Amino acid sequence: MKRVYLDWGVISNLKKPEFADIKEFLLSGKKGGLFFVYSPAHFEDAVRSEGDERLDRDIQMLEALVDNHLIAYHQKTAYPSLMTPTEYYRANKGRIVDSVPDISGVLSSISRVVPEVGSLLKPLMDTPFPVSQAARSQALISMMLPDLPPSPSVNDVIHSCGAFINRMLGNKDFYKSYRATVRASGFKLDANAGNWDTKEVIPNISEHLKTLGINKSFEDFVLSGFGDRDDVDTFQRIIAAYTLLDWIGYKSDKLPKASNAMNSVNTDARHTYYAAFCDYFITQDGRMADKAQALYSEYRVSTKVISPAEVIAELSENREEDLTSFLSEQLVEDHVKKRSDRVTLYKFDRRFLGVFSYCVLYEEDDYKLLDFRLSFDNYSWFLFIDEARVMLDRVTGYLGKSSLKKYEVKREKMIAGEPGAALYWQTEDIVFALCLDEERHWPELIMKITTHQDS
Repeated sequence: MKRVYLDWGVISNLKKPEFADIKEFLLSGKKGGLFFVYSPAHFEDAVRSEGDERLDRDIQMLEALVDNHLIAYHQKTAYPSLMTPTEYYRANKGRIVDSVPDISGVLSSISRVVPEVGSLLKPLMDTPFPVSQAARSQALISMMLPDLPPSPSVNDVIHSCGAFINRMLGNKDFYKSYRATVRASGFKLDANAGNWDTKEVIPNISEHLKTLGINKSFEDFVLSGFGDRDDVDTFQRIIAAYTLLDWIGYKSDKLPKASNAMNSVNTDARHTYYAAFCDYFITQDGRMADKAQALYSEYRVSTKVISPAEVIAELSENREEDLTSFLSEQLVEDHVKKRSDRVTLYKFDRRFLGVFSYCVLYEEDDYKLLDFRLSFDNYSWFLFIDEARVMLDRVTGYLGKSSLKKYEVKREKMIAGEPGAALYWQTEDIVFALCLDEERHWPELIMKITTHQDS
């Protein structure tokens, strides 16, 4: 079972004749063990292209892959949701995503609706907010606070910051100019940075910061822009880190379209975040791929970034799994992660049946018990219901579905979390029990082997 995330460029290209083999492979893979998801990031460009017939075809292509499996950010993490791409687009088209509202308009609206609150806010917004001449003379500050009057108020500073954000989001030339100013301030990377191995990118940037007299690691530098670093979630961290890489010159986005600016970089950063909840991230954007892989390496996310040309080789899998051969290969000393009296934890280097990633071995005098479980090495902490169904089908298909009565009914009871719901297989010396983990509802396979003592 492999959860897969494709960026919009790949989705769009699947309509082309030269991508026919990849398209057929991906669509047929849904029956075998490929599970596709999408996110709001797929539509950040789409909502700017309302009415485009090509967009309608792209949405249809996306929907053919992902069905209704949406991952969306909410309350400091990503959650699974059930909504088709068509439904999501219809609910969100027409949204303005490339600007922030003017503070004056917001205050006027508040004053009209709740006059008491408006009367309290106005004196606050009119409070003087002096900005020194030394600060104004700095190139980055002057770009961040354009058109600031000599004696600014809080309202003036907020209004100026809003104008800066809007220009960064929607003005390609301004964004590139700001990015160049950041590098001119001393943050430009070595000309050879583009040849760094992705595993070395973040460590090398941390060393570069030291040469600038900044005694902070890359991670510390990213988090320094937040008030309470302990309150920074993975979404905020990935977006900020990805944007910083683009600013300082590591595989910076070339922004080929006239509409591209920071909005484009932000969308790529969001794709990188959502893909971190998956096993594979497929993109043909080499610059985004390298930035994503550098961040995954730094944050120990197992998500693998591949190009469309690598799809068939990477995502093909041998579904014929022999348990005896698998155990002899995986239950070895190199795979031991923890050991105590009669209990050993093994971490597999590939999933058994494409489902189970580790095993806890309990050894008693008259039996051995192997507890196979799933644990993601990426940000994912959830399963879609359809994923759970596919995983249960994969295991029961291997152990023998024909011996089970009313399997589909029992499967749905397990997915629903009904207490005691499980499936059993038994031979003379071995008993298998398949259930769902009570806490996370992930598949769990328990194998009990009776050992015969010599008389």
